[in-house]
Amino acid sequence: MINLKRLTLLIGLLAIQISVAQGYDEQYKFSVGDEVYLFGDNVKLREAPNTDSKTIGLLSIGTKVTVLKVEDDQYEYKGVSGPWYQVSYANQEGYVVGGLLSLTKHNGSISGDNYFVYGLEKDAEGSVYVMIRSVKNKAVNSEKKFRLFGNGSFGIIHSTNKGIDQIQDIIIIDNYSEACGIDGGKSYVVYDGNQLIHMANTSEIGDGGIYHYQSEFIFPSDPGGVPDMIIYKQENGEMKDEETDWYVTTSQQRNLTWDGEKLQPEDYKN
Repeated sequence: MINLKRLTLLIGLLAIQISVAQGYDEQYKFSVGDEVYLFGDNVKLREAPNTDSKTIGLLSIGTKVTVLKVEDDQYEYKGVSGPWYQVSYANQEGYVVGGLLSLTKHNGSISGDNYFVYGLEKDAEGSVYVMIRSVKNKAVNSEKKFRLFGNGSFGIIHSTNKGIDQIQDIIIIDNYSEACGIDGGKSYVVYDGNQLIHMANTSEIGDGGIYHYQSEFIFPSDPGGVPDMIIYKQENGEMKDEETDWYVTTSQQRNLTWDGEKLQPEDYKN
């Protein structure tokens, strides 16, 4: 049984490497007519889709532009390949590097001048990261980078504080996984009004009927939530004997608190 798990995990890791190489570069591409926002600051709006062309102007972070054309030419920015885009802004038309456009944009829950933008980065080993920038008063006031996992695609979810008074916003990076043995968990990032803080990760991994592991957080405003508490739930399952369909499941649950910097108690997963 243990050897089968190890084999499944090895296959899963190989699938992750292949998927990361192929999937992230294809996700979050924009189409003609899309209104998108800049992830980079002082982005050069160019006369043609190449770095040798004339700079028409400089665009600040968070600027909204409209996509006019998607070029076939690719440009690698921070290890991730993407097309050049012809865009329009304030009666100007020009070209920008795709990697400098935000994957999406979320407004802050409290302040109207606070928002979040997102970019991608890939290192030499092929690991892919999502970069989150908090922008306040037209300047980046916090930035965090998180390694992505899963099968090569992900979602970005923005939420209010879900009933936790010490924070203003929660950003969830949802790593998708439909393959056996590949973790499809979530990364929770909170914003307290001044900085982005990595709260924790959850996991969801399994191999149809052989084993599974999953964990989740339930916040005060979620169904079943408890005031001032974050409920951590964890479940493990393993097939002991297929002939008799002996599948053993164990679970645990703990009430946690957020002290402004981390979850307490810190050993909640043990």
